[in-house]
Amino acid sequence: MTVAVEESPAPAPAVLGLAEALESSEQLRQRRFEMLPMRGSVYTDVQGRGPGPSTSPEGLADLITSISTVGVLHPVLVEELPGPDNHIQRRLVIGERRYRACRWGAVNQPDNPRFDKLPAVICPGPLSDEDRRTWQLVENLAREDLQPGELAKALLLERSAILRAQLDNAGIEVSEDVQRLEDPVARFEALEKLRGSDANLAAPWNLVLRRLGLQITPRRAREVVAAFRTLPRELSADMDQHQVALAARTNLARLSRGRREAAAELWQAVKRLGRTDLLSAATRAQATNPDMPADTAASAAVTAYERANAERAAALARPPAPAGGHDDEDDAAAPDETTAAPLADSADAEQPRQGGETTAFDDISEEPVTAGSGGEQHPRADEPLEPAEPVDPPVVTAALEALRALNTQLAEGRALHRFDAGSLRMLLTDLQRHTSAGAERTAAA
Repeated sequence: MTVAVEESPAPAPAVLGLAEALESSEQLRQRRFEMLPMRGSVYTDVQGRGPGPSTSPEGLADLITSISTVGVLHPVLVEELPGPDNHIQRRLVIGERRYRACRWGAVNQPDNPRFDKLPAVICPGPLSDEDRRTWQLVENLAREDLQPGELAKALLLERSAILRAQLDNAGIEVSEDVQRLEDPVARFEALEKLRGSDANLAAPWNLVLRRLGLQITPRRAREVVAAFRTLPRELSADMDQHQVALAARTNLARLSRGRREAAAELWQAVKRLGRTDLLSAATRAQATNPDMPADTAASAAVTAYERANAERAAALARPPAPAGGHDDEDDAAAPDETTAAPLADSADAEQPRQGGETTAFDDISEEPVTAGSGGEQHPRADEPLEPAEPVDPPVVTAALEALRALNTQLAEGRALHRFDAGSLRMLLTDLQRHTSAGAERTAAA
């Protein structure tokens, strides 16, 4: 059977149906995550294309480059089959190109640690055609940008599947009534009651994320689920349709703790104004006065946003102050940058918590970055910058020529592989940071 996940993705189904399919498959329910060593490992048979242009080193060049930079983003699927003399044989089912790219890298780039091991989901075999199709859909789920409500359902249902397996292994009976619960929150809470306080039967977030192949942190997963559990289901679905960011949902969930109707009223108010992008601003306005009507809070958010934009436009329109001079009048009229900033939502923004406010999320831990926490250190403004060695001119010339050629092909409508696009974005971000630092050094010299 030919399995071509990268070139022929299956159509994405409803997340609820996918999670149900994962739980109903006896083989997929027993899956586990392993890092398969690419050197000195047992032989893994490949059930896929076989040698051909798409699996040659030339055909894998882009994928090899991507893996060498960011590693393998999605685990391959491997089934275990009984072999002669009771030995277990492993057969690769999905992910042949990733496997061959890592094997090539392990031989030809032995110093690159990203080729040392291949992330794999291993299941008892043989897997049926339906099992293979289900896992293809799981890979598509991991590659798509899901809305927070859809993602929360997938996380809860997968966590429920792990928890149910733990309960089964411990001999704790799970009634059919629990399995028939369609609401993912209700199902998970029912299973949690059966688990009680036994930490050995818990479903850890790291395992949930590995089994779904999702590239997010456990903390973000907890935030997604916490907001989903707090807000009404129909409200979460409506927000998914309008692509409301997680930060806005988190703020709304905190505000509406114990007042679910308040969240719905505020959401409807910003919808009526056609400004769902200002949900966070309206939430902050109502947080200052809990008795403020929803329509008033929404209008206040629009007014504040327009005022901030007007102040910014006025600041940009002013001519710059003379060199060496100081214009007290202009400085007095200049708006404070903290108040002139737009109040539009940001997908990753962290909003400050009001003084004395309690959070609706008991399982979210705040992790501030401190000087000793390993975060990136930046020099102080008054710290002199050391002169740096110039970059070799041939390196700059070659990079510019390659980027111009790439830009030309993209302008002609050529497609860029999703892995390469991600690697390129990461590299451009690093380049921008380094070139900005270089400009500061040049100015200081």
